[in-house]
Amino acid sequence: MGRHNDKNIREVLSEFVSSNERFANGYFSSGIEDVWKKEMGPVIAGYTTKVKFYEGVLKVYVKSAPLKHELLHGKEKIISIINEALGKPMIREVEIY
Repeated sequence: MGRHNDKNIREVLSEFVSSNERFANGYFSSGIEDVWKKEMGPVIAGYTTKVKFYEGVLKVYVKSAPLKHELLHGKEKIISIINEALGKPMIREVEIY
């Protein structure tokens, strides 16, 4: 009897998500706000009103003009931090509102 290709559920889901870009966008967008809060910390998360992700673009809505200004200057760093937390380069662009 041949041996089965045993994989745990995490491996199977990871393969499925990485092979289907449309599904991956929905999968990551559902948890992107939690990733944002965790990676950016409680102060920035406290001033954030909404976080959206669609087709490689992370849209962040903040209620502080000085924070918006700071985040605009740190877009590349934000992309790096969030992509590292996601484990793959999903974020290509950040828009701050």
